Amino acid sequence: MRARTVIGRGARLGVLIGAWPAGAVGVLCLVAAFVFLTGGLYGTAWALTTAGVYAALGSMAVGVALGTATGLALAIAPRGLLVRAPLRGLLAALTAGLPVAVLHIAFLTGDGYTLASYPLSTHFVDWAIILTIALVAAARSGEIAGYGTDATTSGATDDAGSAETEAETERGAAH
Repeated sequence: MRARTVIGRGARLGVLIGAWPAGAVGVLCLVAAFVFLTGGLYGTAWALTTAGVYAALGSMAVGVALGTATGLALAIAPRGLLVRAPLRGLLAALTAGLPVAVLHIAFLTGDGYTLASYPLSTHFVDWAIILTIALVAAARSGEIAGYGTDATTSGATDDAGSAETEAETERGAAH
C-alpha cells in the first residue's frame, strides 16, 4: 500500500509538471486561433485549435508519466537514501529531468541535424525548462516519498499559523 501511495503522489506531481506548459501552449494557440478566426481564416484557426489541444494533452501525458516514474523510483528506493534529503532530491531530479533531456537531444538531432543547427536561445529555453522540471521534482521529493518538508510535517513552530495554533492550545489548556 505504501508504494501505491508514493506512486500516486508522484502522479499528482506529474499533473503539476504537465499543467503549466499545457496551459501556456493551450492559451497561446487559442489566442492565435481567435486572431485567425476574426480574420476569416477558418482553416488556420481550426488547425491552431487542434494543435493546441494535441500539445496540451501531450504535455499532460508527459508530465504524468514523469511524475509516475519519479514516484516509482522513490517507492523502490532504499530507506537509507530516502531519509537524506539531498540524495532523495537528486534521485527525483534525475528521474524526472533525465528522460526529458534525452528526448530533447534525440528530437533535435534527428533528420541529420546537430545541436549546433539551432540558435543558442533555443537551447537556453529548453534547458531552463528541463532544469525547472528537475528542480520541482527535487523540491517535492519529500512530499512524494512521505517524508514531507519541515514546514508541513515537522510542526514548524516559527511560522505564523503554527504560532497562532500553539497559542490557542495553551489558552485552552489554561482554562
